[in-house]
Amino acid sequence: MKRKTIRSYAAGFLSAILFLALATSALAAYQTQATLDYSDIHITLNGQPIVPVNAIGSPVEPFAIDGTTYLPVRAVASALGLDVEWIQETSTVALSLPEAEQPIFITKTGKKYHYDDHCNGGTYWEAPLATALGFGLEPCDKCVLKSN
Repeated sequence: MKRKTIRSYAAGFLSAILFLALATSALAAYQTQATLDYSDIHITLNGQPIVPVNAIGSPVEPFAIDGTTYLPVRAVASALGLDVEWIQETSTVALSLPEAEQPIFITKTGKKYHYDDHCNGGTYWEAPLATALGFGLEPCDKCVLKSN
């Protein structure tokens, strides 16, 4: 009886060792090494230099890997006037237009603005939210308030 128990433990131990060896080699397959090329890469927008910085204002240098140039997304997005948000839970960089630049739709009568160009089956023209607010337009109760 002791031999069966020892053999069972030995077989279980060997199975666990084999599983760990396979799992470790599978994880190692996803690791890569690369040579980063920091060769004084500069960024310009319409001829004006962009100095890339991280979220706390420290300089960040662009680099290249195998002929592909990687730029700090926060610096480029900010230069283009986009809002940048890091969503930790999903490891996502979310870029968006500032709220005042969000496109909305204005009715022909110019009394309401909408986020949906099909709301109420009307005909609309697209404009930034800042324009609608500047004209004193009211939000549509059906589509604008539901999307906030």
